[in-house]
Amino acid sequence: MQRSAGQLRRRRARRRGLIALGLIAALALLAGVAVAWARAGAAAGDAAAGQGGGSSVAVAPSESASGSPASSPASPPKVRVVSGGDVMPDRSVEAYANANGADAVLAGIARVLQKGDAAWVNLEGVTSTLGTPKTEKTYTFEGPPAFAPALAEAGIDIVTMGNNHSVDYGRAALKDTIKRLENAGVQVVGAGSDLADAHAPAIVKTASGATVGFLGYSDVWWPGFEATSSHAGVAQAFSDVGRMKRDVKKLSGKVDYVVVGFHWGYEYQHYPVGQQTKEAHAAIDSGADLVIGHHPHVLQGFETYKRRLIAYSLGDLVFDHMAVETGQTVLVDATLKPDGVTARLVPAYASSAGIPTLQHGAAARTILALVKEYSAPLGTSIRIDGDLGYVRAGKK
Repeated sequence: MQRSAGQLRRRRARRRGLIALGLIAALALLAGVAVAWARAGAAAGDAAAGQGGGSSVAVAPSESASGSPASSPASPPKVRVVSGGDVMPDRSVEAYANANGADAVLAGIARVLQKGDAAWVNLEGVTSTLGTPKTEKTYTFEGPPAFAPALAEAGIDIVTMGNNHSVDYGRAALKDTIKRLENAGVQVVGAGSDLADAHAPAIVKTASGATVGFLGYSDVWWPGFEATSSHAGVAQAFSDVGRMKRDVKKLSGKVDYVVVGFHWGYEYQHYPVGQQTKEAHAAIDSGADLVIGHHPHVLQGFETYKRRLIAYSLGDLVFDHMAVETGQTVLVDATLKPDGVTARLVPAYASSAGIPTLQHGAAARTILALVKEYSAPLGTSIRIDGDLGYVRAGKK
C-alpha cells in the first residue's frame, strides 16, 4: 500500500519526536546517576571528616555485590613499644636511689625507653611507706615513693604489677603504690583495687592517632595475693586462661594493637616450659600483637607466631645480683604493624647494685649471642649487626 507524501512526512516527524524523547530520557538518567555518585562521595567525605577531625578527600565508592557502596577501613599507623624486664626498687637499688636520687637509677637506659610511643616494665614490688612485710616470704620488696615519678621521668608509661611481689607489704601498700604511679602519669596493669581493676587494660593513644592496649598477668603465685571482687590484688592467668583470652579479645576490639605481659616460668631457666608457650599462643590467637615475659631472672628466647612476637623472658633490668647471667638483659624496641612485628634488641647490663647501662662492643655481642642461642630451638632467627639484634616475625 502506497503512502502519500503527507503521511510519510508525519511518520518521519513522529520518529524524530520519539528519538528526541529517548535522548532526553537518557540524559536525565545519566544526570541522576551523577547526582547519586556525588552524594555518596560527599557522605564518605563527611564520615571521614567526622572520624579524623581534619580535612579529607572524597573517593568515589565501589559497588559491593549487593549494589550498595562498599569501602575498606584504612590500616592503623605503626607504633613503637619499648619493653624492659623486672624492676625491683628495694635493697641495693634503694640505697643507690637514696644516695644519687631515684632518677639516677634508670638514667643509663632512659634514652632508649623514651624512643617508644609507649614503654613499659614489670615493677617487682611496691613503692610506698605503708604496710609490713609478709614474714612467711623469704623475699619482700618495698622501695621509696620517689621511685614512682622516677619511672615516669625515664620514659616509662605503663608498669605491670601482675607478679608475686605486689602484695609483699599488704593491700594498702599496693593501693598506695598504684595511686602514686597514676599521679606520676604511669598506668598500672596486672593488679588493682579489686578483680575488675586488676584485669582492666591500660590504653595509650600515640601522636599518630594509633591506639595500643596493655594487659598483665601472673602465673607465679602466693596465697592471698589474688584480686577478688572486694580486695586489691593481682590478676591471674594460669588458673583462668579463659578470662585472659576474653580480656585480650575484648581489648583487641577497642584498640589497634595489644601487648600482654606474663609473670611465668621457672627461675634461672633459659628455655620456656609448655605452659608459657600455651598461654603466649592463646594470647596471640585472641588478638595480641606482642607478648612479653618476666620472672625467670635470666634471658629466654624469642618466638615468632602468626607474624607476632613473643619474648619469653627479658630477665632483670633493675635488680641487684651476684651472677653475671642475672645482669644480662635486652630492651625490646618493637614496631607493631597490621601485617606483623619487627624488633630491635638493645643489650643492657645491670651492675651488682642493680643499676642498668647500655652495652657496646664485645659485651653487647655476648648478650645478643645468648639471645640467638636461646631463640634457635624456638625456630626464631636473631640477626646481630654491631651492638644491636634484630628479629622479624615470620609467616608461622
